[in-house]
Amino acid sequence: MYATFAKWIRSWRDLPLKINQWCNIVRWETKATKLFLRPREFLWQEGHTAHATKEEAEAEVMYALQEYRDIMKNYLAIPVLVGVKSESEKFAGADYTTALEAMMPDGKALQMGTSHNLGQHFAHVFDIKFIGEDEKDHMVWQTSWGITTRTIGALVMVHGDDRGLVLPPKIAPIHVVVVSIPYKGADPEAISAKAKEIAEQLTAAGLSVFLDDRGEYTPGWKFNQWELKGVPVRIEIGPRDLQQGQVTLARRDTYQKSFVKESEAVETVKKLLEEIQHNLYSKACANLEEKISSVKTYDEFKRVIAGKGGFVKAAWCGNENCEAKIKEETGATIRVIPFEKEAPQTGCMYCGQNAKDVAYFARSY
Repeated sequence: MYATFAKWIRSWRDLPLKINQWCNIVRWETKATKLFLRPREFLWQEGHTAHATKEEAEAEVMYALQEYRDIMKNYLAIPVLVGVKSESEKFAGADYTTALEAMMPDGKALQMGTSHNLGQHFAHVFDIKFIGEDEKDHMVWQTSWGITTRTIGALVMVHGDDRGLVLPPKIAPIHVVVVSIPYKGADPEAISAKAKEIAEQLTAAGLSVFLDDRGEYTPGWKFNQWELKGVPVRIEIGPRDLQQGQVTLARRDTYQKSFVKESEAVETVKKLLEEIQHNLYSKACANLEEKISSVKTYDEFKRVIAGKGGFVKAAWCGNENCEAKIKEETGATIRVIPFEKEAPQTGCMYCGQNAKDVAYFARSY
């Protein structure tokens, strides 16, 4: 990869050089696979950049990290912790690695994305140079960043429930499903016509809508299918709705139903989608906060990791031997060291020596 990158640099006229790609990766070393989270083969998006200065590279690292954080928060409705990896957990050859870590409902952490400052290490290895304004050769400063399809697994675990998927409206392929409910003795054609009219109004308002007027399935079967698929809002139109000039709205996230006048359906649905997006993020934030614990001693650390799980904040001396022992004895690793440094209030929770950082530990996928 970096040998190819060196050729691109030599054929490129100006810096920075920024390359983005989607590609398939095969893990030959993996024995235990897990759908979406750690499959044998997966798809990822990765960026590779080259810069003339260290400062430009550092800015790029943070830019990519914040873009990923925006995706997780404002689209997937998943809160994340951000910070740097420890030396033993960083990308091999990088000056440092920044990461986004999410917490799953079962108390395990999931790395949602990384952004690496590669410094000039690979530039020296693969002789990646550029001619500066002084007309002399200089080694480039590189970054690399990426996310994978494991974010789909995170989406399923964080928001899903026993009925299936629960999709945040901003990434849902279908925002609203309109289901007509023709009862015996009612006018099925009138109900179908009204369902079609409502669906067309919602579509004209810019929403993605599916009109489910299939006659071979019962309403209950349709409800179950669309709940399984995670469609945020369901609109039901039956004889009573038609008679009273209303529609019935059902939320996927809370199962709450409400009755709205036909004339107010479009605006109500648009507001409801915003509310669902916000509610899913709020619930995920509450789960994250509930699963963060602070400890002072190693005994307390082991009890929390083995029991409650989640992120455990603890003072750490910065010694890789302590880090390795903690991983060996508990299965927990340092997920991130926050950018905003927190002064340790105690010595290292493992060895008792002077603490260098407060780190977030967790078992992870």
